[in-house]
Amino acid sequence: MLAVSALLACASCISPSVLQPDQRALELSGADVAWRPASVDDVPGTYISTELSGQLAASLRKLVYLFQAGGTYTGAALIDGDPPRFQTISGTWTMAEGSLCLDGGPPARIEIAPDGSIKLSGEEGSVVLRREREQ
Repeated sequence: MLAVSALLACASCISPSVLQPDQRALELSGADVAWRPASVDDVPGTYISTELSGQLAASLRKLVYLFQAGGTYTGAALIDGDPPRFQTISGTWTMAEGSLCLDGGPPARIEIAPDGSIKLSGEEGSVVLRREREQ
């Protein structure tokens, strides 16, 4: 509780600033990324979504996944609803022919960027997930 109070106190000390309209837009460089097919060794890690598109974007605000080398995963999705809520899932993952399958479900094409981010693309849309630093 003390830590939360300290963070709130510090936040109130930050002076406001005004950005010009051209400085307000979020810069997405997904088009400039040199994606390549991912291998099974690329998958293990913790990821947080940075971009959602297609039907996924209509119902989800954020995705978090932890893929483990042994073929298990756990994840959480922030569902955009009234009220918004988290839904968790755990299971197994496999890879075949450049696609990732969760729990034997439909395959999603998986690609990896030089920074370790992964992109999953399927019939319902695509998601770009940033690899988090291991702690």
